[in-house]
Amino acid sequence: MARTSATGTRRAQPAGTAAGFTLVEILVVVAIAGIVLAVAAVNLFPSDEEVARRETSLLALDIEAARDDAWFGGRPTAVSLSEGRVRVLRLASDRSWSPIPGRERRLPDTLQVASLAIDGRQVDAREVLVFLPDGMGVPFRVALTVRGLPKAIEGDAAGAVRAIVR
Repeated sequence: MARTSATGTRRAQPAGTAAGFTLVEILVVVAIAGIVLAVAAVNLFPSDEEVARRETSLLALDIEAARDDAWFGGRPTAVSLSEGRVRVLRLASDRSWSPIPGRERRLPDTLQVASLAIDGRQVDAREVLVFLPDGMGVPFRVALTVRGLPKAIEGDAAGAVRAIVR
């Protein structure tokens, strides 16, 4: 079979040569595929430290959103971290806490609340963190264990919430 060149002319294939890929071309393709797989594996399978950092940050964002609800909604809001769930609660007119629909999520099985301290005192981890609409907060610290790694979330009197992910 005659081959066509880029100029459109046909030339005959020399006798004794076979069509196909050279060893160098195959090795280049295998090397590129290996690099792509290595990069993908790092992103698809994060380390325990990366997972712990992400889960701690997500929980800190949940707490921060509850704080914002109190500030901008004008009503006390609380966060419950019991029974493997994070729930955002609002103070009802009868002075009881009622859950805000759509503001509950299950915590991962690898995340446990180790302890809760409010205003420097250890309290039962089933207590709620309360945020008032005046913007002033009470310092708190939620100690966590995520995949066996110690993490924490802290809040200060000015209302700032931050994840401690060292």
